[in-house]
Amino acid sequence: MAETLPIVVPVRYSGGGLTMQSTSSRLSAEGVFVRGVVTPKQGSLVSLKLTLPGGTGTVEATGTVTERVAPGEKGKEAGFWTRFDKIEGNGAALLAGLIRDRGTTGSAVKRSFERIPTSLKVNWPSAREFLVTYAENISAGGIYVLTPNPPELGEVVDISLALPDGPAPARTKAAVIQRLTPDEAKKRGRQPGAGLQFVGSDDEFRRRLDLCIENLLKA
Repeated sequence: MAETLPIVVPVRYSGGGLTMQSTSSRLSAEGVFVRGVVTPKQGSLVSLKLTLPGGTGTVEATGTVTERVAPGEKGKEAGFWTRFDKIEGNGAALLAGLIRDRGTTGSAVKRSFERIPTSLKVNWPSAREFLVTYAENISAGGIYVLTPNPPELGEVVDISLALPDGPAPARTKAAVIQRLTPDEAKKRGRQPGAGLQFVGSDDEFRRRLDLCIENLLKA
């Protein structure tokens, strides 16, 4: 597979008996690593829809699962690699443009999607307690939640977001990709907490999340 870059974009995939909304962690012109706890079997044929940043558009493709990484494998993210077998329309050109921009030394493009300040209520159960806290910011790929006792890096948690469009919480699995203890946060001038990447939800979660972000951008 061609050289991959660390690029996080929303990914919807269907195949191997699963249909889920997740996010990527690495991307190339030839394939994508999709994060997740439950994954299609190796060799499964999957259809994918990648939402690119900046209003660029979406890339629809079909591919083959070439490798699975189970949760708990030391030093590895849980998820699966998919090799693109066919990319629809101008999707290959869109991917090439994104990869070129992200791979350019000194590029102004620092992250795929803008982080938007917010104070959404977030909760999740842990082995120790039922945590209720608030977000500091959110994006299409993840959320930063404020807590003096953040979970460990790599841990996957079930979170519920109190989105403003209705009383029912929006639920998703999320992987801890950043962890700031109170001491570390003080050194950086930040608040302690955890950066979480969305790694397993349904279409309704994505629809509600996108609507929330759209409204936050208009505010």
